[in-house]
Amino acid sequence: MTATTAGTARPPRPERPPLATRLFGTRRATLLTLLVGALVAWVCLATAYWAVVDATVPWAPAGACTGRSGACWPFILDKGPLILFGTYDHAERWRPALASLLLLALAGATLFGRLGAKVLAVSWGVALVAFLVLMGGGLLGLEPVAASRWNGIPVLLFLAAFGLALAFPVGLVLALGRRSPLPLVARLATAYIEVIRGVPMVTMLFFGVFVLPLVVPGGRVEPIYAALAALVMFHAAYVAEDLRGGLQTVGRGQYDSARALGFRDWPLMRYIVLPQAVRAATPALTNTAIGGFKDTSLVVIVGLHDLMATAKMAYNDPAWQGRALEAYVFVGAIFFVICWAVSAAGRRLERRLAPPG
Repeated sequence: MTATTAGTARPPRPERPPLATRLFGTRRATLLTLLVGALVAWVCLATAYWAVVDATVPWAPAGACTGRSGACWPFILDKGPLILFGTYDHAERWRPALASLLLLALAGATLFGRLGAKVLAVSWGVALVAFLVLMGGGLLGLEPVAASRWNGIPVLLFLAAFGLALAFPVGLVLALGRRSPLPLVARLATAYIEVIRGVPMVTMLFFGVFVLPLVVPGGRVEPIYAALAALVMFHAAYVAEDLRGGLQTVGRGQYDSARALGFRDWPLMRYIVLPQAVRAATPALTNTAIGGFKDTSLVVIVGLHDLMATAKMAYNDPAWQGRALEAYVFVGAIFFVICWAVSAAGRRLERRLAPPG
């Protein structure tokens, strides 16, 4: 028993030198530490001076920003609704606000594992219908609003949430297809993945917005739906490679043992292989999700007005000329908070899925 325990025990980690030794142990380390510390201190002090010390408080009148070099926060208070919701009708802005909160709440429940798989699938389907009804109207007494007037954060959340949610099952099919014993299926899946990964996302967006309408019946597809299709096609290839990497960590003995116990192909994949593969692929999938969320800002190139476009609308107002920095700091803060939440959820999922011991 002792020999078995000793044989399976993990080797002790090598001791790391104290932090002070690593930072100041040599002349070179000391010099680099002081230089980096001075640079960080300068950036922090300059940022604090711009954002707080010399800034204009949000409730001050617009004219109070004149002559000050710091941040003009009244601009955010005045133009925040425009940045968030764009040209959506003022009286109906509660609809995109509610639609955005719905997607954020469901995304949070998904990332932090508050719902079961079946409930989650149904919830996303209901959320898609509810989002389209709230934003588009025409039902339940809501005024119709053309998709061309969907701007700001609802567009960002719609493309990111549903683009990634739909890319996962498509990527799973591609990953399984690439590992298929059927040569034709494997080659087709491999060709799709390599071609999509070999072109920039802007190319896929142009394909979705300008080429896809030419091959569908009627020749008319709303740009936001065409962009969503392009994002799903693009991110599915990266999700497929993340999952394929996870599948490769499952040893052949797992398959043989499961088949010896009577598991058929689908139960084997569902209950034994995929849970281990997803656990191994969680860091890569988290990275893909964060990158996919940030990449949605590229839709402005094909004429969709996300947060970047509405921020430009806001600071192009003659009354607020020269406030681009405040606008992009506001947008950057939104991106940072959401990406940080995704990263935190990924770390939590890794700890929850980690094998015991």
